[in-house]
Amino acid sequence: MLDDLTAEELIEHEKAYEVDPWGEERAEMLHGHLCSLLDSCHRQKGSVEPPAYYMPFAKALECERQQSEESMKEIWQSVVNQWGD
Repeated sequence: MLDDLTAEELIEHEKAYEVDPWGEERAEMLHGHLCSLLDSCHRQKGSVEPPAYYMPFAKALECERQQSEESMKEIWQSVVNQWGD
């Protein structure tokens, strides 16, 4: 794959992954959120387990990583600026 991509395309893929990652880790995070949501329907208010509780293979600190809206805008703006040249 790397032989067929140009440097610009590779950078675009890397930037896209920074904003919206994909793969097994992302799928596990989604399932953790869904399990937490389902669990919250059947518990008393305030006693819900966080999504990381349902993700046995994920590191808890990585699951709690938040990306700000400004950070995502900066990443995409850098892609737009690069392709605009």
